Amino acid sequence: MAQQLLGYVTVVLLGGALSLFLVGYAMFRFRQAPGGQYYMLAALMACIFSFGYAFELTSTTLSQAKFWIGIEYFALPFLPVFTLLMCLEYTNIQIGPWKKRALFFIPLLTFIIQHTNDLHHLYYTSMAFRPDIPFLIIDLGKGPWYFVHTIYLYSCLAIAIVALSVRMFKIKGQFRLQIAFMIAGLIFPIIGNLYYLAGKSPYGIDLGPVFISISFVFHSMALFRFRMFNVAPIAREIVFENMGDGVLVFNHQDVIVDYNRAMLRFLPELSKRSIGQTAAQELVAYPAIAKCVEVGGASDLQLGTEQTIYVHIRFSPIQGRNMSRAGRIATFVDITERVVLEQKLKKLASTDGLTGLFNKNTLIQKSEEIIRELLPKSPGVSVIMFDVDYFKKVNDTFGHEAGDRVLTEVAKVIQHALGKKDIAGRYGGDEFVLSLPNTTIDQAVRVAEQIRSSIEQLSMVVQDQTICVTSSFGVSHLPPIMHYTYGSQEMQMLMRNADQALYISKKRGRNCVSVYEEPETPTLEAN
Repeated sequence: MAQQLLGYVTVVLLGGALSLFLVGYAMFRFRQAPGGQYYMLAALMACIFSFGYAFELTSTTLSQAKFWIGIEYFALPFLPVFTLLMCLEYTNIQIGPWKKRALFFIPLLTFIIQHTNDLHHLYYTSMAFRPDIPFLIIDLGKGPWYFVHTIYLYSCLAIAIVALSVRMFKIKGQFRLQIAFMIAGLIFPIIGNLYYLAGKSPYGIDLGPVFISISFVFHSMALFRFRMFNVAPIAREIVFENMGDGVLVFNHQDVIVDYNRAMLRFLPELSKRSIGQTAAQELVAYPAIAKCVEVGGASDLQLGTEQTIYVHIRFSPIQGRNMSRAGRIATFVDITERVVLEQKLKKLASTDGLTGLFNKNTLIQKSEEIIRELLPKSPGVSVIMFDVDYFKKVNDTFGHEAGDRVLTEVAKVIQHALGKKDIAGRYGGDEFVLSLPNTTIDQAVRVAEQIRSSIEQLSMVVQDQTICVTSSFGVSHLPPIMHYTYGSQEMQMLMRNADQALYISKKRGRNCVSVYEEPETPTLEAN
């Protein structure tokens, strides 16, 4: 091999080796970054092209040269497309999937036409070694499709350079140098190819692979010195799209201009068609969110039907030039875990740990609330107070485990008998209180009698011993009074009256229901 040719082959092989190294580096370090996958594919195509051309230069027969040219064209048609897609994705210029597929139409035709050239000679009109140089260099007659491919190659690279240049002038700092090195890496192959097409290259050697090798030197500097892909000027894919919080971006007219992947958890109907729609149009099925967007204040909402999600929505302004309002960012933070925990803690603080009913304080508080909400024309409110007969004897005879079992079974009976708006709680020990809103005294007595009968029928086995209990009830009632505001005194009175009625049930022999009756006012007889 002539000494002059050896230098070119060495440079091309080094360029191919560098490209291969960058393929491996991209695969393990930044293939998920914006443009990373296309960079990896472009580097792979450059590697195949460089090695193919190196072997073409060392071929000793025309058939060997044609074989290696065929290898080169497994990569060369697709190299400009992958380069263009890398730059578009890197600068966050979005194109649809069908447009991406359309970019591969001419490269595929180039691949087919070049590999079937012997049938039609559309790509190369002739192929022969040049007789006027000291080593074997193939001379290729350029057919019409060769120029189609060349124009397409320059067009892809030109668009990529324009996209990078526009982005470079919009950013500051190290990103400019980062993009400048990327642009330089694209310009050098163009210079080399133009030099070759103009017939200025030494011995007619295609300088494209040589300049591609130089271009990847610039790419490697951008990678290692300026962290290309690791710190992208537009970090949408690695920041915006991977945020845990949902983000919805509106312009100054409340038109949706962007959203991230996490938003689909809160608004599954969002799609590319949502872009350009107003908040009112897109959020018709979510009136609570639409109202929140309209008002613009932070708020907590409950979303979902099958699976409940609690979300905190907050808004941040987007300011344009001259501090003018350019839009808003709505951030959706999933607070479900926090709310559920708060609900559990609240329930633990308001319920009796053994029976699951309200504890004494919560029972009184909620009872006072339903009394205050009484309407003048309602039947009034009733209170039932009862306890388990001879409960101390159960504890003393069978143990506290048996006593707890009795209380839990009694609580189940109460819960089964309650209406939707009724409330019940464990008042203390074995004593229970029920508040029944919008209930007549007769209805309350029937509820008490139902509970008493169910408790009487209970049969509990604890440690092979059967336990049966009864219970005694007292019922009081408060009718509505026109133009009167009820308060806590009424609940205290109702429980006090129900307690007196319970005492009457005990005097009557227990296991019965008694109703509190107002004592008659004594009258003075005339002399």
